[in-house]
Amino acid sequence: MTETVTSKFRKSLWIAPILFGILVFSLIAICVTPGNTGMIMGILVVLIVLFCFNTYRAVTRFIKVNVNPDALLLHYLLINKQIIVTYADIVHVSVVRENTGRDENSRSFTLIDTIKLKIELNTGEDLYLFEEYYENFDEIKEAIRRARFNLD
Repeated sequence: MTETVTSKFRKSLWIAPILFGILVFSLIAICVTPGNTGMIMGILVVLIVLFCFNTYRAVTRFIKVNVNPDALLLHYLLINKQIIVTYADIVHVSVVRENTGRDENSRSFTLIDTIKLKIELNTGEDLYLFEEYYENFDEIKEAIRRARFNLD
């Protein structure tokens, strides 16, 4: 492999967290006004818990990927952490499909299916790249496979 492949995030990826943040802060503003308690406070607590869960998910999944000829560079955007993985450290690369919402009586997949690239390292650690985050997921997957197995 002679060229670098850089991940491209889907543009729609940022819409849900932004709208959810606006909703949470709007409800906080409503709760701060005098006379609003009870049901609204309960809804607010649930939304804050969901906001914390989504923030954790974003921190662990927003990864910028650079597939270079020498190594795989992973940059966790929200915590500014970088990991360099040499191709010799990669034991196995596979595509994993989780179909948590699949109907037992149906042969079709639902919208809940998650496709991710699982990268197993010789340290026993697994790295995951989620298809739903990247416009060029197939290009990243192929570049990692070609670089790992010296197919160029």
